[in-house]
Amino acid sequence: MLVEKITTDPAEAPRVTRGAIVRMRRARWRVVDIRPFDGCAIVTLAGLAPPRAGLERRVLTPFDTIEPIERTRRARIVKAGAWTRACRALVAGDTPPASLRSAARARIDLLAHQLEPALAIVRGLGCRVLLADEVGLGKTIQAGLIASELRERGAIDRLLVLAPAGLREQWVAELHGRFAIEATLVDAHSLRRIASTLPIDLNPWTTLSAAVASIDYVKRPEVLPLAARCLWDLIVVDEAHASAADSDRRAAVHALCARASYALLLTATPHSGDERAFESLCAIGSIGDERDDPLLVFRRTRHDAGLAARRRVHTLRVRSSPDEQRVHRALARYSQAVRAERGDACLALAVLHKRALSSAWALAESIDRRLAMLAAPAGADAGEQLTLPMFDVNGDFTPEDDAPAWPEGVGLADADRERRLLGPIAGAARAAAARESKVAALNRLLRRIGESVVVFTEYRDTLQHLRALLQRPSLALHGGLTREERACALNAFIHRPGSVLLATDAAGEGLNLHHSCRTVINLELPWNPMRLEQRIGRVDRIGQAHTVHAFHLIADGAGELRILRRLRERIDAAKAAIGAPDPLGIVEVTIDEL
Repeated sequence: MLVEKITTDPAEAPRVTRGAIVRMRRARWRVVDIRPFDGCAIVTLAGLAPPRAGLERRVLTPFDTIEPIERTRRARIVKAGAWTRACRALVAGDTPPASLRSAARARIDLLAHQLEPALAIVRGLGCRVLLADEVGLGKTIQAGLIASELRERGAIDRLLVLAPAGLREQWVAELHGRFAIEATLVDAHSLRRIASTLPIDLNPWTTLSAAVASIDYVKRPEVLPLAARCLWDLIVVDEAHASAADSDRRAAVHALCARASYALLLTATPHSGDERAFESLCAIGSIGDERDDPLLVFRRTRHDAGLAARRRVHTLRVRSSPDEQRVHRALARYSQAVRAERGDACLALAVLHKRALSSAWALAESIDRRLAMLAAPAGADAGEQLTLPMFDVNGDFTPEDDAPAWPEGVGLADADRERRLLGPIAGAARAAAARESKVAALNRLLRRIGESVVVFTEYRDTLQHLRALLQRPSLALHGGLTREERACALNAFIHRPGSVLLATDAAGEGLNLHHSCRTVINLELPWNPMRLEQRIGRVDRIGQAHTVHAFHLIADGAGELRILRRLRERIDAAKAAIGAPDPLGIVEVTIDEL
């Protein structure tokens, strides 16, 4: 048995082993781990009696005195239950090489597929892992199991989880509740509080053994250098597909992962049909060629995991109203004029068409802002300002669902002509916004369903407009909510059967709503198939007791059928590359059949 001294004087030091019962600070503890260093040792202790029962503490010897408690050699008579528990603990603790030590103590339902990544790391097959299982197969549990196992073996001391802002509390709760890992939610407030107790030249990040932070907070230029100065042993990147493209977000994540001993990337949607984005994702944290620094990829479907898939997808084609048809005709005339003058503006113009497909209200808002810019005096600063984090010091907000700025390169040299073309669009859009056909279809669909529903849309202004027109009370979840507001909305939805939750993609990522809901409605099709699967995955997860239903509302005569075909092509490409799921389904009805 491995024996390690925990004081620095060999002549006087009592010897203890992992599992020994000791006395420290007038209380009884069990030794969980011993990490020896030159002249000292870090000892992890678990409390045995109230009020410390179940608590873990780390102490530094010889600055704390630890005294072994001699066990009696006489046999002790115990009840059958205590004897059984002791035997189970001995069996669980006697793990052979390349097996897991922490899984038996974790508060999880052990599923075979969830053990495979941790076993691969323990066996030394790699240090970078891409967990790309289908939505709802327990990637958070697998990541927590890896972290717990590496900590149990003394392979890591410091853990950093980078997640979307809305998932930070969920990560802290999962690590604590399932794996007894005490993680700190890091934002500007918590760092100020920690820094106030430290010497002025000490980096507060260095005091954290397990931290959970927003990716968008950590990437800030005033935050990243301090976070990067710490040597993190394991970095977990949740919803890693959001850091795949070339951006400051990816640069920050790559810089941190490249210095970590282990990097774990989590995403249910690694491939959007864009091969370059997928390669960018796979390269996060890489410091060498593929032979020296391999990426372990785990991609399991529900069928692979032995779980039945119960999902029905419905495509509902909605007839556009005359006002909506006028909007799209007027927008087409403006687009034709811009292309005739500029030639290469197709990609930029797609932003306006995307706004029109989201809602007539959203398009009207964008057109009104453009008309205000054209009416401003020459030289006046009438442009749209960039969103700055000065009012979001804690990184709670997510700007992805904000209304986009007017596309660069879209406009006409003759401002008067542009105003004449934009005016009819604004007028028709305002008229159409009062009686949008998709809103009417949604109201009819909600009456038919009669149970809790999540409705997704891309833009925050569309969500707010939709909330005003719905015939049922609703809750809102978008990127402009604080942590407390978000928690309040989710709690109300979960505890009020029959509720309607309106959510944007930016705010809905990573939510676990499968215990309270089984239906998702997409007001418009996102242009990225990954987002479509992410939306449905909020309710289609392990533990869902009912058949999941997803409804896609498609506007006839507005170009949305072309988006549907393009999505199909990208999904087929992703399926060929990694076996991605099909969130479009095969069931199709028209709105008249509801």
